[in-house]
Amino acid sequence: MGDRPGEYTPPAHAAFCRATSQVEREMGELLADEEMWEEEYITIRLCRAVMPEVRYARFNKNQEGRVGADMIWWWVDRSGECFGCLIQAKSIKQEGRHWRIGFHHPKNTGEQMAKLFRAADMFHLPAGFLLYAGDQNYRRRMGCTSQHTDEVPCHERPGAAMTLVPALAADREIQLAAQAPWDRSAVEVFCQWAIPLIDVTAPRPYGRSKLYRGLNLGAVDHGLREFLYTDQIGARKVARHVFDVVGRMALPLFSLAAPARAIDTDPECVFRHLPDLTAHFTVPYFQHMLRGLRRELPDYVERCLFGNVPDEIAQQIDGIMLIQL
Repeated sequence: MGDRPGEYTPPAHAAFCRATSQVEREMGELLADEEMWEEEYITIRLCRAVMPEVRYARFNKNQEGRVGADMIWWWVDRSGECFGCLIQAKSIKQEGRHWRIGFHHPKNTGEQMAKLFRAADMFHLPAGFLLYAGDQNYRRRMGCTSQHTDEVPCHERPGAAMTLVPALAADREIQLAAQAPWDRSAVEVFCQWAIPLIDVTAPRPYGRSKLYRGLNLGAVDHGLREFLYTDQIGARKVARHVFDVVGRMALPLFSLAAPARAIDTDPECVFRHLPDLTAHFTVPYFQHMLRGLRRELPDYVERCLFGNVPDEIAQQIDGIMLIQL
């Protein structure tokens, strides 16, 4: 189904709507039996549910004790442009009165988060988390107190069972949680910064905004300004959805930022020169996020989908997903 009567539904969007419903139902059934779902199980169910519209290949069974990324996801449009993200699946778990996502597993050392960022640097991609959040009854217990512009409670958002959040945003919330009397990061990440997967693939354009008008971008090319200020479709729309999460988080510092100097990116990136701005984050966020927006798919994507997996890929991740927009 489309978002409005008579609206064309892209196959990938239909696939993720179907998969979200199926996965939410299965998580709800397990919760009704007083069982918690396993991340690997839900990931496999997701991958199977998006077929045949979406292609995927899983080539590693999760190894005991392994800390790394689960999959690389690529969204590609008809122009050939694409957006890639290194994604690790995480479940939102209730522990007594509090909620945990386990970003710092194992043993709360932060090593898993650090390895995710190192792997993202290796593949020149942004890092993200895919959050599994159960059914509405489960999510309702979080008691979100955030003010949302659409006035829809977090637990009732369409597609809230499976959401995507940039790792930079999660990492920042973990830093803020360290200053609170309890770990608030799980609820804040889910309620404030997580994007339902079905929003990313929805047919309507996205991006027209004044969010970045107060930011001094310095000497960057006109194409980047157009990307930030106007509606986007295809791979650029996916990139804007994900980038805007860190953009909203950085917003309070926009007026304080000095004119940004430009830093170079990889030749295959859509934008070759990006602002060297860090804001709250540990790395320049424009470069980290937008290095995933490429002119064409890397060669390894098709190789992996056909079973010819390079060793450097197999050693770091468990699979590839290709979403044609």
